[in-house]
Amino acid sequence: MRVSFEADTRSRRRCAHVRRRRARRGRSAAAAGDEARAPHAPACDSIGMRLPLLPLLVLPLVLARPAAAGICWSGMERGGRCSSVAALRVGRAECCAGGARAPAAWSPRDLDSGEIFFYKALSGGVPCTACAESCAGVSCGAGRRCVVRGGRARCVCAATCRRAGSVCGSDGKTYRSLCRLRRKACRRPTKHLTLDYPGPCKVGSCEGVRCGGDKRCVLDAELGAHCVRCGACSVAGAPVCAVDGRTYAGACALRKAACERGRALPLAYKGACIANATCSSIWCGAGQRCVQGGASGARCVSCGACGGGGGARRTLCGSDARTYGSWCRLQRAACHAGTVVDPLHPGPCKGTKNITDNIVTEEKHRKHVDTTRVL
Repeated sequence: MRVSFEADTRSRRRCAHVRRRRARRGRSAAAAGDEARAPHAPACDSIGMRLPLLPLLVLPLVLARPAAAGICWSGMERGGRCSSVAALRVGRAECCAGGARAPAAWSPRDLDSGEIFFYKALSGGVPCTACAESCAGVSCGAGRRCVVRGGRARCVCAATCRRAGSVCGSDGKTYRSLCRLRRKACRRPTKHLTLDYPGPCKVGSCEGVRCGGDKRCVLDAELGAHCVRCGACSVAGAPVCAVDGRTYAGACALRKAACERGRALPLAYKGACIANATCSSIWCGAGQRCVQGGASGARCVSCGACGGGGGARRTLCGSDARTYGSWCRLQRAACHAGTVVDPLHPGPCKGTKNITDNIVTEEKHRKHVDTTRVL
């Protein structure tokens, strides 16, 4: 760099000498001198601008450089690293402005997408610093509390309750305490789990069930007890026929009647009830099949497979004196047999074998039941 600077200095001195000589001889002599100049003579018309250009080019770059910024992350993983980007090219103050509501993290380096990807793949994330390193000012909402773990404030499920003893949840399951029910509801908010009534869940009877407010105890299709608010129906809906053989002014009126009756009142089919109804006179929806019997004469039942999730899967004794592992399997057996099967009581039937999906399928093929008339 020093050699280059000295060479430029010599060139500038030589050019100054040439300019003075041009001034003395005039333009014609100066032109002649240019033609006689050696090939390695400097270009005196442009050399003077060589050095000033460098600071002029660097200055805009310095002025255009952005203020210190980094990456805002939506959360921090173990080991003080982050991988989920919330915003790019933001300062710590801007990133952490909403930290009380949703604790986030920030890193000072402003990386591009390729660098972030390699950090994720090779290092388990980008090193970051938590916005909220204490629980001061952090509000977590009902059923949750703030704790500091790994240098970061977190909202965790921690229900506080004074009531001791088992309770029945709205999912039909008994919990050892109200706290356990609230913790599960906090961890799985999409399930909308709430307290149904104090004490263990009752089956087959509403005896001993204490429903608060204007709620009443109602047995569902699997004979499980629930506390339900009957309510009122302001507008009449399309008529429907229930399994008791009566017509109701819409689904709301049907639910209200079941609530007042204290037991589930399943839908038989859409439309007003038909006297002496048969499977040839009613219409069932997709995935359903018509079966004969009951007070309505005929009804539509679901024939789908019984999966492992959802429902209490409570053992029931059917009106055909057979034991079923759940309400779904009872319905499926009625679907394949073509005749109505209602639950008689919870628990197994005495002196009968259990009915499984395999037994239902085998009996269907063995008896060669003609189901084409009820499709």
